[in-house]
Amino acid sequence: MEDQQVQEQHPRVSIIEAYKESPRAQKAIIVIVPVYILMTAIAYLFTWIRHDIPLRPEVVAFIMLSMLFVLIWHSVVVKGVRQTVAFFLLSWAISWFCEFIGHNYGWFFGEYHYTGTLGPRIGGVPILIIVTWSVLMYSAFMLIDWLIEMKGEKRVRSWWGKGLWAILVAAASATLVCAWDMMVDPFATSRVWMDAVHKAPWWYWIKGGPYLRGLPGLMGRDGVPIGNFVGWWLAPFSVILIFYLFFQKPNRVPRSLVNTVPLLVYFYVYFAVVIVVLEMNWYIDGMTQLALIGTFAMMPVILVSAVRLVWDYT
Repeated sequence: MEDQQVQEQHPRVSIIEAYKESPRAQKAIIVIVPVYILMTAIAYLFTWIRHDIPLRPEVVAFIMLSMLFVLIWHSVVVKGVRQTVAFFLLSWAISWFCEFIGHNYGWFFGEYHYTGTLGPRIGGVPILIIVTWSVLMYSAFMLIDWLIEMKGEKRVRSWWGKGLWAILVAAASATLVCAWDMMVDPFATSRVWMDAVHKAPWWYWIKGGPYLRGLPGLMGRDGVPIGNFVGWWLAPFSVILIFYLFFQKPNRVPRSLVNTVPLLVYFYVYFAVVIVVLEMNWYIDGMTQLALIGTFAMMPVILVSAVRLVWDYT
């Protein structure tokens, strides 16, 4: 009897049926990222056959701007305009500030310097970096929201309970964001950029660090400082903690297939990097270990989310 009541409250339908039942705008949002995944897979197949590593900053810029557009659209549908403006302004402002003091003064992340490879900059910080921060923060935060069925709600009433819950959600989301950088930072600073496409890496470390010191970087500054990952965790933690405490409201679309879009984006940013990292191994031995680290850092939550997806729609 109890199982029957649960089934009546949360009827299970197939993914196809859920997609058909979705409003037209949601259908468009849902289909965009799988199309990108398919197109990227086909492109990687050709680059693998041709032995031509696809290190193109302009392609990265186009993809990240596309993902930002999809996620802003998703946020407007799921959370509304006010929460969307609050979240993305917070993410842009805090991430730019952290990057600004890092690039110009060597604080927060460690001593590093951006090159001109990523295009236009504000205060020395590439605009593309700020876009990337917001894409990762939103997809990680909303992936956690969907995975635990939070639906944007604050279920606790006491002030200390709200604070503790906000810390837990922010910590979980920040960990997902930082997991991506475990793979991206050595990728972005790799000497392969010079060898393969004759471009400078995205940035370089002034002193280097102990993380993957065996992978050569620009001008001999090998390895990544541990403080970089502390900064990569603290920045999204701050954004999501502030947003949750002061701006979080219940989602406008609590039960819909469109809520799986952040999972698709999170998988896409993993997939888009890990294949390129494996192709980098053509030029420098040891990049495989970087792909392995990125996989075991990001794949657990992706697989758990896949289990949840199959459970909901089969």
